[in-house]
Amino acid sequence: MAKQNQTNSNKNVHFDVVVIGAGINGAVAASAASAAGLRVLLVDKGDIANFTSQESSNLVWGGIKYLQGYEFGLVFKLCLARNHLMRNYPNQIRQIGFLASLGPTAPFGRLLGTFGTLFYWGIGLLGTKPPASYSAKTAKKLEPNLITGRAAIKYYDAELPDNDSRFVFDFVRHAMKQGADVRNYTELTAAKHGTNGWELELSGKEKTTVTATSVINTAGPFAKNVSELLQAPTNAGLVFSKGIHLVLNRKITELNQVLALWDEQERLFYVLPMGDRSMVGTTDTRVDDPHTKVTQEDRDFVIKQVNAQLELEVPITPGDIVAERSGVRPLVVDGGQSGDVADWHQLSRKHIVEANKALSVVTVLGGKLTDCLNVGKEIVQELTRLGHITKRPVNWFGEGSQLRQEDFSALVAARSDRDAASRIAEGIWRRHGEAAFEIIGDGPLEEIVPGLGITEQEIRHIAEHELVHTREDLLRRRLPVKMARSDKELADNKKLQELLVDLGL
Repeated sequence: MAKQNQTNSNKNVHFDVVVIGAGINGAVAASAASAAGLRVLLVDKGDIANFTSQESSNLVWGGIKYLQGYEFGLVFKLCLARNHLMRNYPNQIRQIGFLASLGPTAPFGRLLGTFGTLFYWGIGLLGTKPPASYSAKTAKKLEPNLITGRAAIKYYDAELPDNDSRFVFDFVRHAMKQGADVRNYTELTAAKHGTNGWELELSGKEKTTVTATSVINTAGPFAKNVSELLQAPTNAGLVFSKGIHLVLNRKITELNQVLALWDEQERLFYVLPMGDRSMVGTTDTRVDDPHTKVTQEDRDFVIKQVNAQLELEVPITPGDIVAERSGVRPLVVDGGQSGDVADWHQLSRKHIVEANKALSVVTVLGGKLTDCLNVGKEIVQELTRLGHITKRPVNWFGEGSQLRQEDFSALVAARSDRDAASRIAEGIWRRHGEAAFEIIGDGPLEEIVPGLGITEQEIRHIAEHELVHTREDLLRRRLPVKMARSDKELADNKKLQELLVDLGL
């Protein structure tokens, strides 16, 4: 088993704050609270970002579709959050164009689409490149796979070149640098509140008991379960919308852009870059259970829609699927129950932060990755109101200095194959920043997974320093390997398999 840097797990340790759930909301909570000087414990019953936060479209966007519901305030807030993230994560978050094909299933034509994208650009305070509008002839030249005779518009948002769960881990890493104790595969099994605060029973590799002044509930779709365990009910509730993505064994567009299309039900879906391949999705299905999986009906529907909205020389078939992802969006509804919501399709990805002063519990409901910095800020505000924070947190997010990036790229170029050098340099720097120099050591560098810019040196570093317990932790969440390569491709990679065995995975 790989060495872990999981910190103190002794019994009866006291923490200022215990955060339950290590998705994006829990990660920012732990990072912000620890940077404010609090002693923080972050736990998750699975791995870091192992549920909703690993199943997104890997987009950082301002919510252009919410303009149709006239939620201008939410779009403005999300656009500012997107702009803030792009400034602070110049490598992990990249601006990308969305080329929208305006066929008969689109809810608007070229004129309204042009106005809408200009308004979206404006409400985002011109934080991206300006939008553009194209005739059918020009659109076909720009993207040959678009259907002939359809005009197009192009607007800009941002993407995560690696994956969502990798981005979540960056906040966890910030928290650990500030002294936070992070324990994955550790579940809250019992909780008791008394005059001296909380006594929490945790079940992981072994059972432990810790005490805490305050608890932050960031359990995502399971927030209600944690609220019941804490006996701290919330005013708002949740409903779940299932979304799936399929990763294909080819790139549908050679340009670094997203294709925005509308399915037969006039719902937006995308063709997105996933390394050197493409990902298509998402769907939108109401479910009661947050545990979901991709069904044959899901696969058939997505493949049918992509083939219907593009002119592909070779149509997509089920045999083209490399990987699948299925998750739920926790959507906030008024009232503590999450019963029938007639217009649930209209629910946005807003979040609510509720505080129970008597129990010193803060609960986060809903939200999305784009708004994560606002979630962290609001949690700090609530902890301040509760009297737990007295200083402003600093350096709890962001990539840090970029001054040595060119030096690192030159070093990699001198020690690796010319074709792979840029992928290796960009990937390692993007995921690790200045620690990249230490990671690559002194020897030659080569891709252990061809085409992805991932080396043996980086895999060893992640396995030893990033709370990795299983192959899935390493290849699916810390790195995007399992999202860009099939199980058979990975099994046939002898060097990778030998490395994993050597690491005890």
